Amino acid sequence: MPHCGTCKDRQNVSAIPAAFPVAAVFHKKPGIRRQQNIVMMQTASATLFILSISVGVAMIGLGIIWPLIPVFAVELGATGLLVGLIIASFNIARVIFSPFVGRISDKWGRKNFIVAGLIAYAGISFLYVISVNAQMLIIIRFFHGLASLFVVPIAMALAADIAPKQKLGLYMGTLNMAVMLGVGAGPALGGIIREQFGMNAAFYTMGVLTIFTCLLVVLCIPADKAGFRGKGRQPVTSVKKILAQRPVLGIFIMRFFAACGQGTVYSFLPILALQLHLTSAQVGLILTANVFLIAFLQRFSGRLADQFNPKNLVIAGTFASGLTVFGMPFMEGFGMILLLNIFMGMANGLAFPGGLVIVGRLG
Repeated sequence: MPHCGTCKDRQNVSAIPAAFPVAAVFHKKPGIRRQQNIVMMQTASATLFILSISVGVAMIGLGIIWPLIPVFAVELGATGLLVGLIIASFNIARVIFSPFVGRISDKWGRKNFIVAGLIAYAGISFLYVISVNAQMLIIIRFFHGLASLFVVPIAMALAADIAPKQKLGLYMGTLNMAVMLGVGAGPALGGIIREQFGMNAAFYTMGVLTIFTCLLVVLCIPADKAGFRGKGRQPVTSVKKILAQRPVLGIFIMRFFAACGQGTVYSFLPILALQLHLTSAQVGLILTANVFLIAFLQRFSGRLADQFNPKNLVIAGTFASGLTVFGMPFMEGFGMILLLNIFMGMANGLAFPGGLVIVGRLG
């Protein structure tokens, strides 16, 4: 009996392998598709949960050695200039390679990049232990900065890939909070480890935490599909066009100098603490309070930026942060240094969301 065209079409559709999304659309009823959407959202939420734990633990490891690097450099005989180069080499590597890492991860896979970065983290943590001079430390920090590009930025990209469209902000905010909490908790833990077990124990701890995180990612994070990465991404706009907008240029300059001030405090406060006879645990607590306040004030300051002129928040917060940095060399004692860093964290926590709101309104 001859088949009508519609029947033939149905037969052709039935012959399409089930792996193709088109066939799935024909075969599945609306109720089944709704259930599958729920399952996909649950899978994305579970992936975000594991990803947040992984990145948070990795950032604890990074935060453990962060305030100890300047002290370690001085122990290796570094002068003020060399200490600055050691700290700067980390960020120099990030500036040089950051334009390329994201695009390459689109082709090679987010998970693969994160795993590679964590493996590099683990190897680098043991290289710190065998450092014999400040010059070697500059090279190690450079490659540590390069490896860092493989972890947090790519994890952010993976979170954006798996996030439902209506929950993108929630996913990115959750992961960013994990990063901030990890970095903030690390200094206090690092100070305690150095006091109780020595400098090398801090580096070994970072390595162990990184290996644990790497295993967690390998076993629990699903492989991202090549066709899904970067899907729907807007065309890349050149930096020149972005900075041609005066508000963006102003925010860029503000953040540059604010970062210089923060970097100065974070880098040389541990050395100042040696002169003030502060313990490593006290220095860690000071930096932890600073970073935690920045993290916890993000939502509150974001609401203020929505209700009031965000430009005023940026100006007030940046000015107050500058005053705290200016006053740092004149403070003596743990209590005064801690109080000044609390004010600095509050000021930066007030200024940062305002700048993001200004740039976001520009599109």
